[in-house]
Amino acid sequence: MFSHQLTKAADPILQAIYDHPFVQGIGNGHVDDAALKFYVEQDFQYLSEFIKIYASIIPLLNDRDDMRFFAENINFILNSEIHPHHVFCDIAGVEYESLQHATPSPKAYLYQSHMYRAVQSGKLINIICALLPCPWTYNEIAKQITALGKNTDANKFKSWIDFYMDDGEASDGDLTRRLFNMVDDLATNLSEDDLNEAKQYFLKSTELEWEFWQQAFYQEGWRFADVIEGDKNA
Repeated sequence: MFSHQLTKAADPILQAIYDHPFVQGIGNGHVDDAALKFYVEQDFQYLSEFIKIYASIIPLLNDRDDMRFFAENINFILNSEIHPHHVFCDIAGVEYESLQHATPSPKAYLYQSHMYRAVQSGKLINIICALLPCPWTYNEIAKQITALGKNTDANKFKSWIDFYMDDGEASDGDLTRRLFNMVDDLATNLSEDDLNEAKQYFLKSTELEWEFWQQAFYQEGWRFADVIEGDKNA
């Protein structure tokens, strides 16, 4: 199955995500407040674009069940995926509303541009492969932390872990399983070049998931932000 090829190829990146100090901190129950705040600032902006990527898929679909699936997931991101943000904000002691106006960081900007490039390709398999690592890696992180016995009541991040453990975006089943099934269906009879192109979107998005944790942990913003964003006090 093509989906198995994707996850096998991405396994070294997934292992690096497991080992990242931010992810390790979630499992151990401690992440610096500055990292949590930077993460929420950037993830709020990222998910706003992620919703648009989901929406771009609907015109490419013919099956109404598929249309409903993506429409329901747009609604889920808009109305339910604020919960893990609130978990981070509560731990960091900051109001969620205060973190919703950040400029996308270099890595977040790159990730968004990468996904829009998939949209511009006009190929449904590329778009799904570009967005799939986001829900897939988060579900895998939650399962890994739980398997290690760290998803306990004593862990401040338990509610965050539970949220992604459920993989609850899909009201009629496992989100990542259904997306991988769609990828397998779309991969049927595609040329080797088309499959390699889709695989590159998947692998690059998976690495950009690692980069997202990295930028948040070290608060990697624009080095020349005062020039890029302009003098807001002028």
